[in-house]
Amino acid sequence: MFRLSIGSLVMKNINIRKSHGSSLAELAPALFILFFLFVFPIINLGTLALRYGLLATAARDGAHAAATAYTFESGSTGKPAALNKTPKAVYDLINNYSGITVTFIDVDILVTDINTQAVTRHADKLSQPANTQSNLYSLESIVTAELSPLVPFDMPFLAEVPGLTGPWTTTVRAREYAENSQGLNQ
Repeated sequence: MFRLSIGSLVMKNINIRKSHGSSLAELAPALFILFFLFVFPIINLGTLALRYGLLATAARDGAHAAATAYTFESGSTGKPAALNKTPKAVYDLINNYSGITVTFIDVDILVTDINTQAVTRHADKLSQPANTQSNLYSLESIVTAELSPLVPFDMPFLAEVPGLTGPWTTTVRAREYAENSQGLNQ
């Protein structure tokens, strides 16, 4: 025969309530720890990815500005040189956003031999006029910048992690074929 007493049912209900109450009390600190260990770093990584994309776009804008310039070093009124147009194009985009600090901008001429596919890099203007019969000419913009995290996340047990606890320094390069290759020696 099966006998139930009211006292045993009351005790079972009390035990159930106690376990649920302690779980609820432990949930808040656990969620707090998970939030700071996972959510903030993911937000920072997403912010760095966005800022890296903006930096890559700025480098492409700089390469396009250099490729459409009439000359490489010596510009004139209304016709700025590639060395002058590139930083302006990069800063025109970067200055619209926060968290990106440009530290270095450079423009190089890349000469590709059509027959051998050998590429030579020139940091200065060409010493002789361009030979479009045997070479392809492109301009490369090189932009180095520091990308800051959205929320600096400093934990005493973490070592210095670029992009999470401090800025991440990176370099982006972009190339575009020169539209006016005859001006690359000026």
